[in-house]
Amino acid sequence: MHTETRPLQGVVRILKTIAMIMTGTLLLAGCAAAPVAKKTSVFFPAPPNEPRVQFLRAISGSKDVEDQQSKFSLLLSGASDRDVNKPITRPYGIHYTRGKLYICDTQGASTVVIIDLQKKTFEYMKENPGLGKLKKPINLAVDKDGSIYVADTLRKEVLIYDPSGSYVGSIGKGSSMKPVDVALDGDNVYILDLNGNDIKIFDRKSRELIRSIGQFEDKSLGLALPTNFTLDDKGLIYVTNINDGSVKILDKDGHFISKFGKLGDAFGEFTRPKGIAVDARHRIWVVDGGFQNVQIFNEKQRLLMFFGDPPLLSGALNLPAGIDVTTDNLDYFQQFADPDFILEAVAFVTNQMGDAMVSIYGLGHKKGAADVPEGQQQGVTGQFGAKKAGDSRGTE
Repeated sequence: MHTETRPLQGVVRILKTIAMIMTGTLLLAGCAAAPVAKKTSVFFPAPPNEPRVQFLRAISGSKDVEDQQSKFSLLLSGASDRDVNKPITRPYGIHYTRGKLYICDTQGASTVVIIDLQKKTFEYMKENPGLGKLKKPINLAVDKDGSIYVADTLRKEVLIYDPSGSYVGSIGKGSSMKPVDVALDGDNVYILDLNGNDIKIFDRKSRELIRSIGQFEDKSLGLALPTNFTLDDKGLIYVTNINDGSVKILDKDGHFISKFGKLGDAFGEFTRPKGIAVDARHRIWVVDGGFQNVQIFNEKQRLLMFFGDPPLLSGALNLPAGIDVTTDNLDYFQQFADPDFILEAVAFVTNQMGDAMVSIYGLGHKKGAADVPEGQQQGVTGQFGAKKAGDSRGTE
């Protein structure tokens, strides 16, 4: 009797397994058959103003980039969510070049995340143990050959990696500086130093300090708790300063050119200016961590519009920090835009809190809507639309 029971138990186990597979298949089929909710486009400024910026998509980890296994495959494999999703924990600096998105994650993996959106790849930079290990990467620059320069505020130096992610050296080791941003220009490496309230210029080959710029006899012109900077194609340096809530503009030799903004809650003013970018049309994009938005200015430093203000179900920024803007690969990003909205540029903004660690926006216009010459449209945001209804900030 006992020997006859064993084959019977084996058959029962097989039948149970088949039942589980059939149940899983039916569940997946039911999920596939469920109606898909229509995507609601999020535009800025809010209607009835002409839309100029659209929220395109968000990225919080590898699951938002890579091709995923089916739910049933994951169930059979027994993999956990963390096994299949490499998270972005607390990003700050961000840079897009040659189809790749580079993100400084200051916590979690504490490394540089490299994403190829078109190839759907997501990886942590391999670095190296020991000398090449990042502690708190906050901003970065990528050279034409793919080499990566990373400002690390805990190591107090800028670490250099080859295109494969292998550590090759550093700048500033043993110095008193606290690097918070880095930029490349020809034979020089520009490093924004929070401790020195200046920009230190190093020779790229020798890695020796050439000079420092950003301080003047008139203290109101000098850098004051600088957080981020960027260089444009005209050789100008734009620096955000938290101490006085301004953006200060210098040339590469350190001469003061101009400044705009101040601490306040009116249009064109700032509370915590952080990331900054200048696009191909010399519009200036400034992240404000206090207002939790991005303000766009024209070349004459006139406010055009702002976007990302919470609260919104999607598309709102949450403690935003870094930004980069590109006009590359617009055909690829167009697939995420409303069919009637034509992209002119794409902005990537990091969030240090919330579900969207990286928010991607498209600057553009509705089909058939030509650019409005500046000054011809009513409202404080000039070319890009009027003041949003319900905004609590003052007017110019």
